[in-house]
Amino acid sequence: MLLDGANAVIYGGGGVLGGRLALALAREGARVHLAGRSRERMGVVVDAIREDGGYAEAAVIDVLDEVDVDEYVDVVAACSGSIDISVDVIVPGARAASVDARRRLDRTEVADLERPVLDALRAHFITARAAARHMVCQHSGLILVPRCDTAPAHLDALSLASAVIDRLAAQLATELASTGVRVATVAADLGSPDDTASRLVAAASDGDT
Repeated sequence: MLLDGANAVIYGGGGVLGGRLALALAREGARVHLAGRSRERMGVVVDAIREDGGYAEAAVIDVLDEVDVDEYVDVVAACSGSIDISVDVIVPGARAASVDARRRLDRTEVADLERPVLDALRAHFITARAAARHMVCQHSGLILVPRCDTAPAHLDALSLASAVIDRLAAQLATELASTGVRVATVAADLGSPDDTASRLVAAASDGDT
């Protein structure tokens, strides 16, 4: 199997996309570590992977809490021996209300626009940094960053968040280029989770992790 024995950490593993990705990675031989807010939903994914003969475990983690994430990744690395793949598939700004496409600009609150962007930036930076601390020491590893390419004409906080994440990924790739750690962005379509999961797995399988 392509990813036999690789340790993959998936943030948002209880969601539709995260669950499909976890199952796909496990079928390629990866040891899957799910992190998210719903133990019940992650439990369904864990059970499916184990029934299929794969390895999976789950932990309730707040991706906006850097101490929580750092401690979790440290434990996974200590118990499993490495962090080979890290991917945050939590929808940017899911905790905050997106700007309504029908809402006029002059009736939009600043918080409605900025909170999804700031939450996305914080979450992706925290999870990437936690993984990089271990990957740099290993001289290997892959940080996968889903990218939404939609560009709506109206004011949309989630598309702005996606643009910020995309730029962050480019900077992380440059920062880590000399360490053996790869950062790859992958086009994500929330309407086609199976296709997106397949693209993420293909990116994970493209080269040593």
